[in-house]
Amino acid sequence: MREILLIILFFVFAAVSGQHSRHAYVDDEGVLRWQDDQSEIRGFGVNYSVPFAHAFRMAERMDIDLEEAIRQDVYHFARLDLDLYRVHVWDTEISDSVGNLLENEHLRLFDFAIQEMKKRGMRFVITPIAFWGNGWPEPDEDTPGFSNKYGKDACLTNSDAIEAQANYLEQFLNHKNSFTGIAYKDDPDVIAFEISNEPHHKGSVEEVKSYINKMISSMKKTGLQKPVFYNMSHSIHLADAYMEADSDGGTFQWYPSGLVANHALEGNYLPHVAEYKIPYEDHLGFKRKAKIVYEFDPADVAGNYMYPAMARSFREAGLQLATQFAYDALFLAPFNTNYGTHFMNLAYAPQKALSLKIASAVFHEIPRNADFGAFPGNNSFDNFRVSYEENLAEYLSENRFYYTSNTTSMPSDITELKEIAGFGSSPVVKYNGLGAYFLDEIEPGIWRLEVMPDAFWLKDPYSPVDPNVQKTAVLHAEHSMTIQLPQLGDAFSAQGINEANSLVAIANEGAIDLTPGVYLLRKKGLSTKIDVQSPFKNIVLNEYVAPASDLDTVLVRNKTSQSINMSDEVEISFDVISAEKPEEVAVFVGEGQYRSRRFEAEEIAPDQYRALLPDELNRHQTLNYYIGVKQPDAGWRTFPSGIAGNPGDWDFSSRQGYSLDILPDDSPLLLWSADDHEFSSSSWRQGVGVLPDFNRRVLSYNFTPDEADFSGDEPFHAFKYYFGEKIAGRQKSILSKEKLVLKAKVRSGTPPELHISLIDKSGLVRKYPMKLNAHDEFYTVSLNDFNVGPIAIVPRPFPDFLPWFAGPGDAADFNMAEIEMVQIVLPAQEVEGAFDFYLDDIWLE
Repeated sequence: MREILLIILFFVFAAVSGQHSRHAYVDDEGVLRWQDDQSEIRGFGVNYSVPFAHAFRMAERMDIDLEEAIRQDVYHFARLDLDLYRVHVWDTEISDSVGNLLENEHLRLFDFAIQEMKKRGMRFVITPIAFWGNGWPEPDEDTPGFSNKYGKDACLTNSDAIEAQANYLEQFLNHKNSFTGIAYKDDPDVIAFEISNEPHHKGSVEEVKSYINKMISSMKKTGLQKPVFYNMSHSIHLADAYMEADSDGGTFQWYPSGLVANHALEGNYLPHVAEYKIPYEDHLGFKRKAKIVYEFDPADVAGNYMYPAMARSFREAGLQLATQFAYDALFLAPFNTNYGTHFMNLAYAPQKALSLKIASAVFHEIPRNADFGAFPGNNSFDNFRVSYEENLAEYLSENRFYYTSNTTSMPSDITELKEIAGFGSSPVVKYNGLGAYFLDEIEPGIWRLEVMPDAFWLKDPYSPVDPNVQKTAVLHAEHSMTIQLPQLGDAFSAQGINEANSLVAIANEGAIDLTPGVYLLRKKGLSTKIDVQSPFKNIVLNEYVAPASDLDTVLVRNKTSQSINMSDEVEISFDVISAEKPEEVAVFVGEGQYRSRRFEAEEIAPDQYRALLPDELNRHQTLNYYIGVKQPDAGWRTFPSGIAGNPGDWDFSSRQGYSLDILPDDSPLLLWSADDHEFSSSSWRQGVGVLPDFNRRVLSYNFTPDEADFSGDEPFHAFKYYFGEKIAGRQKSILSKEKLVLKAKVRSGTPPELHISLIDKSGLVRKYPMKLNAHDEFYTVSLNDFNVGPIAIVPRPFPDFLPWFAGPGDAADFNMAEIEMVQIVLPAQEVEGAFDFYLDDIWLE
């Protein structure tokens, strides 16, 4: 039945979009438009790779029905308002060495995915050539394609490889989708083609232009009338080749926080996305080219505030289409092995997914080439707001209200709302569950409520990939939800309508207890009949996709500060992640070998606990402690090790515990040490790294600059480090500090000038230029001597043409009480010989 209804949806969308005649073109001003009405095209969506490579292999290993997996993910695309799909097709899996198209399972599943997305009203930008092997993150397989035979570099220059690509492109475009029966060159939902993924040319302008035109000629030979795009994010010195070639536009990427940090990046990354500056904007030829984004993501940034900010900058730069890289399949998301530096899934990363939904609204509502000013300072624009401090992205219009975290924003007129999507609570919905929810008005007095299961991050999802390590989990748990909509009243009825959901209940003052699923909410007194299997927007009313509960462990997430002042209470705070409510939770404080004291922890909110320790423990010391959780029928487990038993047992043997430094209020505040460099965001340079030095480690600089190092605003080296968690328990001490101290030593060579900066939560910077010398080891500067400065964009973003620095912002807005990052820049400077120095520690006193 569901498949029949989706087919009906497909024909509805076909009728609306002029399925059999609508095509795109690029006008003389470089704007992508529809031919039939000349309207400007805009679209927003994702990359998604389940038919190919690692995701395909993992599905086979896990015995996953790939067609059903695709259906499930595409349903979630619909819930997130994603209307565009892009993928670099793994040509190496669907071609032979001379470019003949192979009709195999990869191609069939790609056809199937396209059909499923068409049913939801999505459109496409297809990149037929990836050049990649099919391994990542595994070793490449020995695939039959031309890319495997020649490699990327030779594919761009070798005449036989070029002929193979031309042959492949012609056959790919002529290929009729085995489900729709439409050739890709003719499919009106295919907006455009991008020839290849990130070619990285090294040849001359004429050679590159000839290659591009050869590829386009092979595509046009099929009768193709659609725009053809070429990648302009790389090899920007070849601008003339890109502009003079026969392509209709350029494709761009944006990874503003670099790639593959192997851990979640902390701190405010909004300054990294203040502007998307394209280096060709003054090139006359570029003004005739359309501009789209083939990949983007704030990689490794766990916060939920970045996507709408990036979408805003894209629209300000005139970009019309954008696709995030990459959406994780539901069956792979718990492990995040496909692309570990990215993480996107509605069930397992609900706040990030809602942020993407809001970004889609930005793309569809913000005019091309709008100008809203830079981040930070103007974090509200049109109907949107982003906040690093609140970890919040928000969209509040007359009819729609979306939010990624708790918000206090109030709609101007609640009675006008037609759609709500959120996480946490707002003035309209109160909910303490940990999954996303969607509220849609079907007709006056009748709403559809969809609730996703609670999501838990068991480990850092950006840590190195391991298919045997589950990093995230979901749990189907019951929670109370209070809905305060006059359109429903406070005594509405709720009826479960998805499969196996039999709930029938009446709200009490707008509150109702429910588990994940889909519900029909009906205002008291209404008796209108609703067919729950009828289409609604681009879904069916009773459709629901969510993974089964897979939380089968007990974990403690310790939120206690690393250090506190002696004037503060000693509070141990933490979350307990468990499918069952614990019988007991306690903190055990060590008092010598085989001895510990037990203090009961109280639950202050669902899954959140704290223990206040007695004043007698509040003395200058390092407090060692454990957290114990007793489960029904399972006994005690002690953390951080997670071993069975508790420190009160005679045979308890774990030496792995937590520690808390309790310090005099006037003690120095350590901001950074060389041991922290592993988690610093840094540019790369040969000769800079952490080395042992007697009884400690130091960050060593030992290199000789050459002429190539002096280009633009590029420094010799730059890093920044987030110390917010390190000093969180002593944050109030900052304003009592007067000086910054750097421990450093020049071993030989030229004493450098370093730019030392402090960065507050809003991303504003205060900088001091500190000149080292040949004899001192401790360098002290008054905090009053710091002046306004820029923030370094490290890790380095992709594409690498983006600037090294952003700002400076308004110095008057800088808040010393909220500093959370330190930045060290070694600017390009005249040097006699080599640099040879090290950095040890940075602190405030």
